[in-house]
Amino acid sequence: MKDLRLILWEIDKHLQRLLYAKEKIESWGELSPDFLKDNEKVETIDSFVLRFSKMQDSMGEKLFPQTLSSLGEEVRNKPFIDILNRLEQLELLDAKEWKKLRELRNLLTHTYPWEEEELIDNLREALKASERLKEIYEKFKEYLAKRGLPER
Repeated sequence: MKDLRLILWEIDKHLQRLLYAKEKIESWGELSPDFLKDNEKVETIDSFVLRFSKMQDSMGEKLFPQTLSSLGEEVRNKPFIDILNRLEQLELLDAKEWKKLRELRNLLTHTYPWEEEELIDNLREALKASERLKEIYEKFKEYLAKRGLPER
């Protein structure tokens, strides 16, 4: 398992780039399938989708188990749902909400190019959900900092 400091650094980078792409997308006004004809806008949308996905992946695969491990809990071979349920007990997240965020991530990454309306609808949802993703991450950072983690 990676060092907690490196995990937080990695997620901080994803968040920084996610918010940058989000800000650019929101500056365009109301989203439209016409944006998918503009290569520069598609590049920004792709960047947002990538960072939205990578941030969730890093949180789920690294931060969540490492947080529990840092608290002295055994996480090896523990099913992901059990990790989510334990984090919910610690009031760090809502397991059902996390699953919905994951579903949205999967919709974004598995939408076909010709499904333009669906992609735009999912993108609208993800732009809203990115704020919640950020809040969840910040809650983890605050929780860890109160416990003196990561250790210097």
